[in-house]
Amino acid sequence: MASKIFTTNDQLLGSYLRNLMESAGYSVLTQKTRIETSQEPQQSFGNIDWHSELWLIHDADLAKAQQFLQQALSRESA
Repeated sequence: MASKIFTTNDQLLGSYLRNLMESAGYSVLTQKTRIETSQEPQQSFGNIDWHSELWLIHDADLAKAQQFLQQALSRESA
């Protein structure tokens, strides 16, 4: 069973992390989800935003993959 390990609205970051994890040997996939956000509370409809969800295919790798992902994000924010 797959586990969602990361969500971002930055498409470039999502693609980068997927490629990085695949190059490290993790089986991952990206799913795009549509999020509706309201700009003003009175509006009955909002803007459409897309988020990328990064999913790990093999749950057995979950702890190692989360640690790898956190290290990658730490390097990127430095």
